[in-house]
Amino acid sequence: MLYVYFFYKGFNQFEKDLLLEYQRKAEKVTAQLNLKLFKRSVFDNAMSTLTFDYYQHIYNPLNKQVTRVKSPLSTPEYNERFTGLIGYFQIDQQGEFNSPVWPETINNTVKLTSDDDETAQKRKNLAIKLYQITSKSKELKTLIDDKLSADSKTFALISDVPEYLIFYRIIQVNKTKKLQGYFVDIKRYLNSRIKRIIKIVQFDTAIAIKIQPNNTLSDSTFFIYETNAQEQAEITQTKQLDAQLNQLIIGSLDLRWPFKGYKLTYSTSKLELTTSAIYSLSLMLFLMAGIILGCYGFYRTGVKQLKLAEQRLNFVSSVSHELKTPLTSIRMYSEMLKSGMVPSEEYKAEYYEFIHSESERLSRLIDNILQLSKLSQPQHSVDPKYTKLSILTDIIRSKVSSLLIKSDFQLNISNDFEQPDRVMLLVDIDAFSQVVINITDNAIKFFDNEVIQDESRKK
Repeated sequence: MLYVYFFYKGFNQFEKDLLLEYQRKAEKVTAQLNLKLFKRSVFDNAMSTLTFDYYQHIYNPLNKQVTRVKSPLSTPEYNERFTGLIGYFQIDQQGEFNSPVWPETINNTVKLTSDDDETAQKRKNLAIKLYQITSKSKELKTLIDDKLSADSKTFALISDVPEYLIFYRIIQVNKTKKLQGYFVDIKRYLNSRIKRIIKIVQFDTAIAIKIQPNNTLSDSTFFIYETNAQEQAEITQTKQLDAQLNQLIIGSLDLRWPFKGYKLTYSTSKLELTTSAIYSLSLMLFLMAGIILGCYGFYRTGVKQLKLAEQRLNFVSSVSHELKTPLTSIRMYSEMLKSGMVPSEEYKAEYYEFIHSESERLSRLIDNILQLSKLSQPQHSVDPKYTKLSILTDIIRSKVSSLLIKSDFQLNISNDFEQPDRVMLLVDIDAFSQVVINITDNAIKFFDNEVIQDESRKK
């Protein structure tokens, strides 16, 4: 159950991380759009006030002549330099309207004529359209009625005409105040900008972006971002949004000036884990399985180590007792001999013999410990050599005779060979000696006189 819980939490965390990633990308798209709009307004503030007239008069200091040329704003190419820009206009204090695209004043009586060529008709039609949009703005009419008394050297914003933004500034040209401005189609401008930005900030799944004005009477526009089979971004615009792409709202972010009344809402269908996320989850499953198996293995190893530690503790306790006994006896008898408390030479000989016997016992205990340490090492190896049986018999007697005599045991060595000098055994003499000593020492140590009363068994 714990395994399933961790997998479930990991899956939810991947979904949260993916949603957070999409929210950050949505914020990036909105931030980039706001930055582009701000740069646009800064660029327009740097425009020359003279370019709003159809003709410009340029003085040439070389020939000291004044040349009349058309304003760069009069060309259709300039008005099409970014999507959504409709055109530029200018109004004087008397309310007369003109545009850089047409040399004459525009009013309600101006109409298209058959005498105009196609290019002239196109420019004249644009000037008439700009005039018609201007006449719909009550704020502009108020400024004109006040004889342009307001002061706005940088472009300000009027948004009282539906679907359009009117940027204007009031400047003074040749001691005459004029209102200069331009119109922007909101939807066309935002649509082009959003398409460019979301192609850069790519998403891993289909995303819907809704441009929604705060004025609920206006229609919303939707953009659908998808990736085709060639992993290229495709963006389509629609008036109706598929309900599937509106299942999960990623975020809703407001635009800043000059589109302060608009907000972008990002939505998508249920988030699907990416290939990397699926790979990570699969890897997490294997890791969790490995962790569980590892924990079980550590548990089994820990139990074994605890048992081994307990055995070692018992061994150390036993060895400490075994070492302490002969050391105590050796120290006691040596102190008595050193202090001169033993006057008789006979007793001195007995004490010397006892000290010698105890020291041999202590040596055997230490050899046992060292041998046990060697046996616990995997690198331990023996070096067997061919040795006569008679020599091995002598080794047994020399190693254990004193220990057996002291404990009233008898040593009986028997073999089935009549000539032991001719019998060769392959054996490691040191290891053989240690085994014989261990066996003999254990036989004496664990012989219980209270239980075993048969003296014939003390062999």
